[in-house]
Amino acid sequence: MKALIITPFFPYAEVHHAGGKCVYETIKGLSRRHDIYLFSRIEPHELRFVNEMEAFCKDIKLYTFKTPHKSNPLKTLFVIASYLVLAIKANGIARKGSFDIVQIEHTETGLFIKKVKDALMILDAHDAISKPAERKYLASRRGTQRFISWLKWQIIRKVEVYIARKFDIIFTKSRIDKDILLKLAPNLKINISPHPAEICKNSFNIMREEGIILFVGAMHRDVNQDAVIYFYKNVLPLVRQEMPDIKFYVVGNSPPENIKDLAVKDKNVIVTGYVKSLTPYYHKTTLFVSPILIGGGIIAKNIEAMAHGLPVVTTSIGNEGIEAVPGQDLFIADTPDEFSKKVTLLLKDKDLRTKIGEAGKRFVMEQFNLEQVIEKIDMVWRQPFNYKRMV
Repeated sequence: MKALIITPFFPYAEVHHAGGKCVYETIKGLSRRHDIYLFSRIEPHELRFVNEMEAFCKDIKLYTFKTPHKSNPLKTLFVIASYLVLAIKANGIARKGSFDIVQIEHTETGLFIKKVKDALMILDAHDAISKPAERKYLASRRGTQRFISWLKWQIIRKVEVYIARKFDIIFTKSRIDKDILLKLAPNLKINISPHPAEICKNSFNIMREEGIILFVGAMHRDVNQDAVIYFYKNVLPLVRQEMPDIKFYVVGNSPPENIKDLAVKDKNVIVTGYVKSLTPYYHKTTLFVSPILIGGGIIAKNIEAMAHGLPVVTTSIGNEGIEAVPGQDLFIADTPDEFSKKVTLLLKDKDLRTKIGEAGKRFVMEQFNLEQVIEKIDMVWRQPFNYKRMV
């Protein structure tokens, strides 16, 4: 099959965000079975990775764009405009390329995309974008702020449905996201394509250091900043009452000043910024925390930590799309007191850490195995005529 993949984030092996990593693994796996053509927005500093992707793609076309470091209304409009430019260019490429499949990565990308005659149009919806908006509304204070949050949620819901209805097939990363979209538009044709995880084969033999807590995430995202601040202010002080020398690693690109300041004022907090590989941190640390308070879809960082045999403590929201068994595959905690108790228990009990880490890794091997995910996508790609085309 001749397939065009359109993405706003250039994929490569060392990409620092889960969406880009997912697209990279998808292209790498499917390139052994199909002819892949890639059109992507790309940051100037990522141009050096283009040669790497040429090994998997028949052709690569790029739209260079530099994301603003700070957010304000004008820069937000600038980013939205970049999606419009991406779509205009993508529509031209898709129309002229005689593709069997046109797959769009991330729901937002589909806003300005046009349907292509005789091509199977697929949306890989990495997240149900209306779910975080709903949670922000429910968490907002009464008054003007709550009304604005409600209005944003309603707009995003309508936009999500408008985009989804353009496509013949939608991939979601979890059953929960599938249910959210079907509730909004029952006639959508949806397949579940989990976030692919590459299992660390030697994680059972790793000699981890004691007393190191790890958080990983793209630190320009509000959800990750909120998680780090929540853990540092509300959970870590309770843990330190029993274990005062605990170290807290925050690993991820583009940390803002308020996150960097944590390391300045606290010698046991280490904020790394961008790192070439997360593997040394997954191998070095004692346990992984993911206190996600507002989110949707699959929290990929939890899957990656589990794939490395690292015991995870997260929230109910953090486990929502993963659906691991609490107390068996990972630990769930939704209050600071509960979170601190679970973290402290794991820090003190090495045998329990090993047990949870091994169970979590087995779970990921069964549910998010890379080859199984590629096989699911491939089956859909190879049977386009089994699906009734949407008008």
